[in-house]
Amino acid sequence: MAQEEQPKQQQPRLYTLEDLKQNTTEKSCYLLIHGKVYNVTDFLEEHPGGYDIILGSTGKDATQDFEEIGHSNSAKELLAKYLIGDYEGGDSAPADSAPKPPPPTTKVSASTRAFNVVLPIALLAAAVGLNWYLSRQQS
Repeated sequence: MAQEEQPKQQQPRLYTLEDLKQNTTEKSCYLLIHGKVYNVTDFLEEHPGGYDIILGSTGKDATQDFEEIGHSNSAKELLAKYLIGDYEGGDSAPADSAPKPPPPTTKVSASTRAFNVVLPIALLAAAVGLNWYLSRQQS
C-alpha cells in the first residue's frame, strides 16, 4: 500500500524590527500586532480612522495602539487577510490579557466625610431657625 504524501506546511516568514522599520510608508506599510506581521498597505485608504492613524503605529509593536482603540471583532478578523508572517521577538502582549484596572481613587478621610454631612445639616438648621426668628418678629 502506498503511503499518501502530506503537503508540507510552510513555516511563516519571520520579520525583524528592521523589516518593520523599512515598511512605514503609504507604499509599503507593515503592522506588528500580537507577534504577527500584517501588510496593511492595501487597507490604508479603507481604514475608518484614516491612514495616518495606521502609519503612526508602524515601525514598532502596535499591539497596545490596536487594543486601546477597541477594535470590533470583525476588524480583528479582517487582520487575517493581511497576515504575512511572525515577528522574531514573539508576542509582547497576549491576546487574552486582562484589561487594565482603573486607577485607584483618592481616599476621603473620615473627618472630610463627616464635614460633608454635618455642614449641610447645620446650614439647614440655621435657615429654619432664622425663618422662625423672623416670623416671630413680624407678629
